[in-house]
Amino acid sequence: MVSVPEGRPLQLHLGGMSPGPVLDSILVRLERRFDRLRAKLVVGHAGQWALLLDRGSRLVPELQVFDDQWDAIDAGYLDPEGRRFCVKRIVEADEPVVVRPAGI
Repeated sequence: MVSVPEGRPLQLHLGGMSPGPVLDSILVRLERRFDRLRAKLVVGHAGQWALLLDRGSRLVPELQVFDDQWDAIDAGYLDPEGRRFCVKRIVEADEPVVVRPAGI
């Protein structure tokens, strides 16, 4: 189980990826897929969490929906193929993500 300090909701999870050109291209691909499906997802799954699993540049990312963000994150880490993933909340418009440096 992934844990984070109490009271700090996670809005976007990058599945163990570190910043750089590879992350940028994978994240762009995953977010494009989510944006294309957003309107349909909001109708039936508003407020739930989408797990997008990377399947390579030539395949459409796999999408799974969860009620809880931690279940989605756990499923991403427990993927038997160890694919990179992104977890996003299913809402009409993205909410800003605030990142604070450690120790503040």
